[in-house]
Amino acid sequence: MHILDELAKEFGAILTTDDLGKKSRMDKICKVSWCNSVVGKDEYTSTRYCKVHKQYRQYGSNASRRPWLFYKVERAVGGELKCECCGYDPKKSYPDRDLKTLTTLLDVDHIDSNLKGTEEGEQPSNYQLLCKHCHILKSIDEGDYLRKIYR
Repeated sequence: MHILDELAKEFGAILTTDDLGKKSRMDKICKVSWCNSVVGKDEYTSTRYCKVHKQYRQYGSNASRRPWLFYKVERAVGGELKCECCGYDPKKSYPDRDLKTLTTLLDVDHIDSNLKGTEEGEQPSNYQLLCKHCHILKSIDEGDYLRKIYR
């Protein structure tokens, strides 16, 4: 049995045949663009997120339309919740606060704002966590607050 057939049987993946007659998996991977985890049959119909990212949705509403929120939560859960520019660590400043509150003190910035909204731009390699001050200063320096046609 072909490996993709086994995956299809186990996870209920939809298989399609391309022009060369090869089978490939479609639509049964996590909706988060950089996650390649297979989504179980039960999760797929309700959320289209893998088990890990399904848990993270509690930290951000509208996360499906704002993929950078998953990046922020991944960093927070991984213990890397600090500004990548100045090193500000909200956990040190506010040790009694919960993680969800602390994540609001940092913004996810698109390193190359011209790629925002594209498949390439919505990847962790184009994100960085910045404190509010660094984010504002970067936006001013790079003109991110201006519409693209006026830059």
